[in-house]
This record gives sequence, structure tokens and C-alpha cells, in this order.
Amino acid sequence: MKHTLVYSSLLAVLSLSGCSSLGNLNIINPSYSLREVRPRVNLALPPSIDFDFTVGVDNPNTVALRLDRFDFDLLINNNPVLRNVRSDQGIHIPARGIGDVHLTSHVNYNEIRTIYREVAEVVQGNRARYEIRGNAYYNTPIGQMRFPVTVTR
Repeated sequence: MKHTLVYSSLLAVLSLSGCSSLGNLNIINPSYSLREVRPRVNLALPPSIDFDFTVGVDNPNTVALRLDRFDFDLLINNNPVLRNVRSDQGIHIPARGIGDVHLTSHVNYNEIRTIYREVAEVVQGNRARYEIRGNAYYNTPIGQMRFPVTVTR
């Protein structure tokens, strides 16, 4: 009985000290960079374009993060092309490290018509300005956290 009481007390002290150290974590939003953009034109009827993006995530925090989900809007030359795209990830971003997130979006014919000039420039190989705006959802030691993301190229 005495050993059980001592053991229980020790566990309680360790649990409380662990909780207080987690409470002191100051997890901040990582920084983001658009590393690669690859448009792929589908010439089937009706035509469409797929965009493959690689977003670099630089985690300045002292703890690793797991990017569970990425919700974003895609803009090309400041024109909204896609809204509310959701990408489930499950990517491990090491503490004070970098990870790559791969996003894919599909632009259908109706969306292409509204931004014809921008799409024509992409098809002709001209450089377009891409912007991703949204939120990144991370699984952290103190629970899920949502951070805003804006990244351009």
C-alpha cells in the first residue's frame, strides 16, 4: 500500500510537470515558399488544366509538427481560379526543419473561360504570378492549430 501511494504521487508530479512544460510551448506559424509550379494542359474536350505545386514549409519551432490538412484558394495573376480546395496531407515537419507539401488542383473549362488571358499566357510558356491563400492545420503536442498561409511565386 505504501509503495502504491508513493508510485501514484510520483506519477502525479511527473504528469503535472509535463503538462506545465507543454503549456509553455509557444508554437508559431511556419514560413512558406512556393518552390515549384507545374501546369499541365489537358487538351481533351472540354479542356482543363492541372496544377502541381510544391510548397516548402520551414518550421522554426522546437517541436515537430504534422501538417494534417491544407485548405486553399488559387489565384493566377491576382484572379481567383479555385476556391476552397482541401488537401489532406499527414506530412511530418521536423523541429527547426523543412518539409515539402505537394498540392494538386484541377481547373475545369468553366474556370478557364473566366481567366482566359492568364491561361493563354501559361500555355504559351509566359510566367504567371501564382498565389495560394488559405490555412494549414497542424497536429502539435498541445493540440490542433490552424495557421494562415499566403505564398506567391
